[in-house]
Amino acid sequence: MILLAGTSESGKSTAGIHLAQHGAQRIKIRTILLALTSGAEVRHEGVPTREGFDTDEFLSALHEHVRTGAADVAVVESFIDAELAHATKASWPGPAAIVFITAAEPVRVNRLAVAINIDHTAAHALIKAKDARKRVSEQLPRWRQIADHWIDNHHHLAHFTATLDDVYAATCPSITRTENS
Repeated sequence: MILLAGTSESGKSTAGIHLAQHGAQRIKIRTILLALTSGAEVRHEGVPTREGFDTDEFLSALHEHVRTGAADVAVVESFIDAELAHATKASWPGPAAIVFITAAEPVRVNRLAVAINIDHTAAHALIKAKDARKRVSEQLPRWRQIADHWIDNHHHLAHFTATLDDVYAATCPSITRTENS
C-alpha cells in the first residue's frame, strides 16, 4: 500500500494516476470517507467529505475496499491527517509506505493558476486557504517523522514520475521484479 499525502497542488493526483498506470488500485480517500457512518458530512471546495469519523471504522472500510479490488498494490490519495496516515500504515498487513509530496509555494500557485485559469493572486489565496484547512504547517514536523519518502516536486514531470517509480519499486519489490522479468 502506498499512502499519498502532501501540500495542495503538489502532485498527489498526478502521482495516483501514474501509480495506477503501473497497475495499482487508485483509491481517493474521499471515497472511503463518504462510505462511513460515523462523523459528520461536510463540504470543502464544494465537494462532500467527512470529518470527526471513527478511525477504526475508516481502517475497516479501507481494508475491505482494498480486499475487494483486483490489484496487488493500492495507492490511497490524499491523506490530510498525519495520525490517520500513520494508523493506516500500522494497520496494513503488508508492505506500506507513506509518501509526502510537496513543492515550493510559487510552483504550487503557478500550477493552480494555470490549471483553473485564474490570476496568481487568486491562486495564492486559494493555496493559503487549502493549506490552512489541512493544517499543513502545524503537521509538517509529524509528516517528516512518519513519511517513508519525501518528494519535493519542483522538477519536470519526467523527474517526478521517475521518483515515483523508485518509490513503487522500493515499496513493492516482488511486484516490480515480476513486471521487469
